[in-house]
Formats: sequence, structure tokens, C-alpha cells
Amino acid sequence: MRVKLCDKYKEEREIICQKLIAILDLKDGNSFLLSDLDNDIAKQTAILDMKDEIQKCFAVSAITPFIPNRDCKRPYLNIVRGILRQQGYIFEGNNSSINEEKRTIKYIIFRNKIDIHGKIEILKSLGNI
Repeated sequence: MRVKLCDKYKEEREIICQKLIAILDLKDGNSFLLSDLDNDIAKQTAILDMKDEIQKCFAVSAITPFIPNRDCKRPYLNIVRGILRQQGYIFEGNNSSINEEKRTIKYIIFRNKIDIHGKIEILKSLGNI
């Protein structure tokens, strides 16, 4: 029987997630603005340069940037979102205004915890408690 990638590369997968989060340079509340990522070519390149490393440890057949002959408007965002979700992170986007004429999306990243304390932490981070 074949060993699943999630079982075989547990530590490596978590390290990759930490690298992606470090590249995003999350601000207060574990968030980042899509417009900041769109304007930062160095961050985009750093994420895209991790594709080979990611492919060794993650099942990527459902993540658009890894599918041959498929176009994607923001492959760097799809990679981050797809990989973090596979590791149990919640990736939530909300509309946000930079100023009166410019709008963007504010993404919040947090870990999905199953125990009751984790649920309370998630609710607190969403402002529901």
C-alpha cells in the first residue's frame, strides 16, 4: 500500500507552510492585503520558486498553478491558499478599503483547531466572542 504524502512528509509540510507564512509577512491579526501581495514581485517570485519543493510533499493535482496548460490570474495566491488549507489552516478573505477609491481583499490566516479551546480561539480571532 502506498504511503500518503501527508503521512510521509509531516514535518516537511509544516516547514513549507511556515515558509509561505513568513514570505507573506502577516500583519496584526495574522492578515495581509491582496493589493500588497499583488504589488510585491519579490514575494510572488519567492512563492512561485517553491513549486518544486511543494510538489515533493503535497498532492497538488487540484491546485491550478500545478496543472499543465491551465492559466491562473494569481498563481502565487492559489498556491498559498491551496497548501495552507491542506495543512488545516483557514484562509478567510474579506473586502477592505485602502482609501475611498481603492478596494482590496484582506486575507486572515489561522489554524483550524478541533478541541474546544481552539474553537474559542477561532471565534475570538473572527470577533465573534
